[in-house]
Amino acid sequence: MTSAGPPHTPPSDDKDKAATRIVTFAWDTATMALSRYRSKFFLVYANDHRFLEPGKRFHSSLNVVSWHSNQHSKRGPKVASFWLNCSRGNGDAEDPDGVWYQLLHADPPMVRRTGRKRKEISADDGASAIDCYELEVLVPEEGLIRQCYYCLSWEDGERRYSQIKHDKYWCSSVCVSSNPTNSGCD
Repeated sequence: MTSAGPPHTPPSDDKDKAATRIVTFAWDTATMALSRYRSKFFLVYANDHRFLEPGKRFHSSLNVVSWHSNQHSKRGPKVASFWLNCSRGNGDAEDPDGVWYQLLHADPPMVRRTGRKRKEISADDGASAIDCYELEVLVPEEGLIRQCYYCLSWEDGERRYSQIKHDKYWCSSVCVSSNPTNSGCD
């Protein structure tokens, strides 16, 4: 699937922000999208499917982040790359059923290899050391799917959520007014 509007051009006003679409790709019968919270990237279903329970749009975590590391601080800069260490296993880059293959062969392109790799403890089993390859995210920030910080609902592509502060988004004025602590939004 393709995204509407120029994903590489930053929106100039609120009307343009509402028109910016989530960048998605097809994986079998599912429509997938990338999401990010601080330095952590996720693969999520971009729309509800009959085979999923309502609200269960999370597919997998794509990387492991140490919040105590200077490189991945809670308030650190937005990152444009991650070390693939998937909660469902990285799989083989040549296996069409694997996350790594799907990310590398997505249309439109979602990520590309940087050529760097390092060893990490596997997010899949938590015990073995695996090679993790660095992937550069090609999807612009406004093309990532967002989750409401308050009610945990996901965007549906019809209306984009409003950013409150940092990586926190709110789905509606109901969530903003229902949250007594939203003024600080740490």
